[in-house]
Amino acid sequence: MVNIIEADQLGKRNGLPDNLRELLKKYPRDTWGDDILNGNWVGYWLGRHSVFKEISLAINQSLQKILDNNISINKFLNDYVQLMNLMLKNLNSHHTVEDNYIFPKFSQKIEKFSYGLDLLENDHHLIHSSIDNVILEGNSLIKTINNNKTLDIKKVVGSYKVVNDEFNKLLMAHLNDEEDLLIPLVVKHGENYFNLGH
Repeated sequence: MVNIIEADQLGKRNGLPDNLRELLKKYPRDTWGDDILNGNWVGYWLGRHSVFKEISLAINQSLQKILDNNISINKFLNDYVQLMNLMLKNLNSHHTVEDNYIFPKFSQKIEKFSYGLDLLENDHHLIHSSIDNVILEGNSLIKTINNNKTLDIKKVVGSYKVVNDEFNKLLMAHLNDEEDLLIPLVVKHGENYFNLGH
């Protein structure tokens, strides 16, 4: 993998770098028709992205409910553990498939975009580093709540939410950039060109 320019790093860039937006400008999101979005591979891949967005939203809603006193502590803990485990399991397997199977398929056919694919793979490392911090802080949150039922729940959860929000920001930005890079390539060339399948 090549070195990624500092300004192009996830969390520092605002969308894809200009040199990777050429096809997106030609094939913007509002032109992606159902024939593309429901394609054998694209439909499946975007479905996985939707899962991450739904899990992330559910975690955020659960955090907000506990902050607003609209959920019991036990219900919050149960929901949080289940949702975070679901996120971890799915995200790890999804990124492994992308790094080892999907990105090489694109890179073999479109060498011009190899930097973009390296960028996305680098994103995965940054996301997993961020989620390691989320796990560490999440485990600390669970332990603190379980060991001290009289604590200021809003303060403890509020502190954790800052960490979770940072992870969520990185993940959502990455998913959008990934779609903005790969789907225009499929629009232009078709799925079969890349020998894609799920």
